[in-house]
Amino acid sequence: MWSSQPRFRRSVETDVQTSLAALGVTVEPTVFLIGLSTVDDSDDPLHVEPGDGPIVPADFERLHDRARELYDQDPDTQVQYSPAWVGERQRARLLNRAYGKAISDVLEEKVGLRFFAGLPTSVNDYLVFIVVGLPHRVLDAAPHLVHEKVDDRYALTRSLIHGAVEEILGLSSKALYQPDPGSDLDEHVQGADIAKRAAGALTRSAIALAGNMTAARLFDGLNRLVTTRYERRVGVGSLLLASRDSEYIERSLTLRQSVSISETRTVRKLLETSSREGASLLTDGDVVYGLGRLRKSDYPEESESVFQVLVTGDGVWHLLHADNPLATVEFGAPRLPQQLLQPDRLDGICSRVFDGQYDDKALWRLAEAAKRAEHGTMLVISKRAADEAARLGSQALPIEPTFADSFIEQVTGIDGAVLVDPFGRCHAIGVILDGASTGEGDRARGARYNSAVRYLASAEAEGTRTVILLVSEDGMINLLPNLRPRIRRAERDALVADLREAAAIDPVDAERFYKAYDRVEAKAFYLSEDQIDEVNAMMEDHWERRKAEGAQIWVIQNPLVFNPEMTDD
Repeated sequence: MWSSQPRFRRSVETDVQTSLAALGVTVEPTVFLIGLSTVDDSDDPLHVEPGDGPIVPADFERLHDRARELYDQDPDTQVQYSPAWVGERQRARLLNRAYGKAISDVLEEKVGLRFFAGLPTSVNDYLVFIVVGLPHRVLDAAPHLVHEKVDDRYALTRSLIHGAVEEILGLSSKALYQPDPGSDLDEHVQGADIAKRAAGALTRSAIALAGNMTAARLFDGLNRLVTTRYERRVGVGSLLLASRDSEYIERSLTLRQSVSISETRTVRKLLETSSREGASLLTDGDVVYGLGRLRKSDYPEESESVFQVLVTGDGVWHLLHADNPLATVEFGAPRLPQQLLQPDRLDGICSRVFDGQYDDKALWRLAEAAKRAEHGTMLVISKRAADEAARLGSQALPIEPTFADSFIEQVTGIDGAVLVDPFGRCHAIGVILDGASTGEGDRARGARYNSAVRYLASAEAEGTRTVILLVSEDGMINLLPNLRPRIRRAERDALVADLREAAAIDPVDAERFYKAYDRVEAKAFYLSEDQIDEVNAMMEDHWERRKAEGAQIWVIQNPLVFNPEMTDD
């Protein structure tokens, strides 16, 4: 279709990958370019890029019929427009949207990924559709809205991932208007900018579901709000995004004159009247109009009509629906919410640290209670909890051994950690941890996290088996030691076998080789010494073959190194 189309496709793949990485998602996207010829009786009526991939033009033999079916089923085609030229343009757009959906359906059935197609752009004699594919697991795991449209007509951005892909498709379609798109190696979008646009689109979708179709200032307004102090205090509180006439809101007070969300200082002052667990400021996305609570007892979650914004610290806010976080924004930079601790993760670490001698149900009850601590907390699970309570008695409040899940939320209000044994019995509260200084801390984290790292390092040096659960004020959860997850040997070996297969292709398929290599590199810790040697040899041979085929530029890459921590254990 044009000379630089392979490079353009790879550029879109890179943009998707870096933008999702900015949101905290590591994924390998798949991108196709599908070109429909605009020339009658063309020798190449449908063109696929890449031409040597799993998709061939014959896969689209029913494309035109299916697109017409989707177009006829679209209720928007029944809308009448005036003047006539507006209607013609809208109908052409709807037909292109139908073609994009039909193309995505073919790719999903053939490749097994979830595909998103943008509106096409004319390039030479082709109408070019950019289609991005992601694994279903990535989309299913990300928190997302159930609704796809408002009033069965206006499309919504369902998640941060959806928003990022939609933004990249739009920008990439515009890039196709440039001469020889893809020829400029420096043409890439900024992942952080895409992430912000995605968060703005998701916020606007929440506002639309709450009943306001025109508000567009809430995202920026919240970012200003959480960085504004009131009498030198950092803001902590909450807002409810809901229609003024929502039947699920119980109002404590109503402002006679609403306050615009752009009046940052006034809204910040009002935020002092709210709390994370109690009453919230009420907003429709444009203005703050009162103070109230969500009546959770009869709120139908499937309606997605009331959303909550939690302000948890300096520069940090979270968008939630029905207590489920949809996005976290920190100083204007959005990311997917930290995944809440799962029982199997806690159980997996405790089983390895305590050699099976622990009560998984009791520890999970404690973890569940600790997660609800409003000001954060630290739960220290020690095999020698009784001895540690005695040793640290001068900097702790030792208690009679008691199962703590009934009172842990109350004791987290005081400074210090809660010390329990592997069976869930509490031995001390308000524990100030000691420990020798270590190079394993994180200067970006606070004193609570770094004191836990120091204490754990000292405990491990003395042979005291310990697990520490940290809950920060902004809801982030850390589990120490942060052991690498276990993977099956078969999974590791399959990655190396796939690279071996890619390396054997003749002539060299650089894209196929590097995609396989990236997957191996991501799991390099788990490779045996023999596998490390084999992978490095394949990389060296790959570049020797590339040079023999006339490559003028090549990448000098550091070889993989065997990690001595990878043992039979």
